[in-house]
Amino acid sequence: MLVFVGLTLLLSGTSDGLGAHNAVVSMTILFGSVLLHEFGHCFGARWMGGHADNILMWPLGGLASVDPPRRPWPSFVTTAAGPGVNLLICILTGTALAILNGTAAAVPWFPVRAGLRSYVPHDWTTYYLWCIFLVNYALLIFNLLLVFYPFDGGRMVQEILWAFVGYYKSMRFAVVVGMVGAVVVGMIGLANFNLMLMVIAAFGFVQCMQQRRMLLEAGPYEFEEMDYSYSASYDDRKQRKIDLRARKRTQRVASRSRVEEQKIDKILAKVSAKGMHSLTWWEKRTLRKASTRKR
Repeated sequence: MLVFVGLTLLLSGTSDGLGAHNAVVSMTILFGSVLLHEFGHCFGARWMGGHADNILMWPLGGLASVDPPRRPWPSFVTTAAGPGVNLLICILTGTALAILNGTAAAVPWFPVRAGLRSYVPHDWTTYYLWCIFLVNYALLIFNLLLVFYPFDGGRMVQEILWAFVGYYKSMRFAVVVGMVGAVVVGMIGLANFNLMLMVIAAFGFVQCMQQRRMLLEAGPYEFEEMDYSYSASYDDRKQRKIDLRARKRTQRVASRSRVEEQKIDKILAKVSAKGMHSLTWWEKRTLRKASTRKR
């Protein structure tokens, strides 16, 4: 992150630069806002009973090492808490700008770089409020518009789908959409000669490709327990109620497992009595799936 800030400051005097003062102010606010965004993820994870150990600041923003309970709702809250911090800052600074200027038109709803260069503040208070709003609004839009994995928008979509189709299917969908989205963002960056967009696209594509490879190698059964296990909802410091949906899902999975075991017992009894050649295609398929799962 310091490399990105340093380059911005070095280029502040060029024709495309922000100017020395604007660059120092905007980069200071950017660093602080990204850090608060990542703290949002950390506190979201801890609030839901999980853990958060460290934050990495790097040229594309920040990365919080969080470990929420492995369920859809805690994961969604942890992810949404980051953009939620930027939204809260926007509400506070936007309200203050509207009050000080006597009009909501003073709030920069469309954050463009040219606006920061051409903005003439009435006083230093409105200038700093304006910059804080602009940076946090840009971060909020950036995180929510990139609705592909591994960015916050894509994670939130995956976590919503997780509650309905399970972790494995939702993640496979998210990474495929992420790869397509990364290609689109990369093409936009290439068309506009925007190096940052191209780096973001490359990062997103590689992350999605690696995640997809891991999912295919592990298979759906490796992640099945994440769809109905609620043991992760306990924390050593406090216990949280098990939600009704998780309990019902556990019961459904247990019921399906009993039915499957009964089917396998019948198939094995048939094999013992008449041999493998007596099995139908469906019975062979059921036996093969059970064998794969056991392995």
